[in-house]
Amino acid sequence: MYRSTEEKLTDKLIGEAVVSLLKSKNPISTDRLIAQLQFMAVNADNINRKSACERVINEIRHNLAEKRAQISYEVRDVDNVRHFFNAQGPSDDQKKH
Repeated sequence: MYRSTEEKLTDKLIGEAVVSLLKSKNPISTDRLIAQLQFMAVNADNINRKSACERVINEIRHNLAEKRAQISYEVRDVDNVRHFFNAQGPSDDQKKH
């Protein structure tokens, strides 16, 4: 309801890219979505559409990097004790025990 024209264009471009991928009957992945958006940017008919495609690509890549940094891992040792790790490492140099 209160979305800017930039946000509306972003949604429209992502929708167009996804529909193209669906029509191609290939599996949909983030890499394929980015590739489709790059194709759309190269073939854009105006500079606003091209820059919007590039902005969407950068936003997707940024969100992927953030998501990968938040991944945590659970490891159980021989005594069945669970240890949790994340990609960011400890929050500071202090031990928590």
